[in-house]
Amino acid sequence: MKPEKGSESTPYLPDTNSPPDSPFITDIRAACSSVMPTKYVRRMEEALRLYALHDEQRLAYSTAYSTALWTVGIQSGWMSVAVWLAVRGYRFADPVQSLASGVTSNRALQRFFTPLPLFGLVMGGLTFAQLPADVRFLLSARDNCKKEEELKHAAMESWSEALAEGAAEVERAGMHQPSPP
Repeated sequence: MKPEKGSESTPYLPDTNSPPDSPFITDIRAACSSVMPTKYVRRMEEALRLYALHDEQRLAYSTAYSTALWTVGIQSGWMSVAVWLAVRGYRFADPVQSLASGVTSNRALQRFFTPLPLFGLVMGGLTFAQLPADVRFLLSARDNCKKEEELKHAAMESWSEALAEGAAEVERAGMHQPSPP
């Protein structure tokens, strides 16, 4: 049984699919004391919602940027360790211990295929192959973070415009803010 509008026994609950034309203000006292027309309050709330949305998105991009920055920094250090291992291992390598000694008699090639320089070359090669993708990710996160900052700024400007237009409408209509009790 559907309750009647204004029934004293059960409070009237508006239909959630077609809400009344009122702003989504959670503070009832502020909603009752507001003299600003509803359309401006709704525009301000929409601007604040967009601001919060872009702020969360910027936070996600900022986290991605800092993670990518750490990754690129660690990979750069890892590359220097790989180069050091390859050079140091090549310098002191014994061609007799080479993995390629049965295939070639070239001393330089045999020295590269001893375990330590080979490990440095593989480590450096894999890091070098991954580094461009991580740098692209870093730059993309930085650019998207800047875009979200601009969108936040635009949302705040939209909020300011709605507030100014609403205040001008209140002034034009001659309505005054009621004094607090």
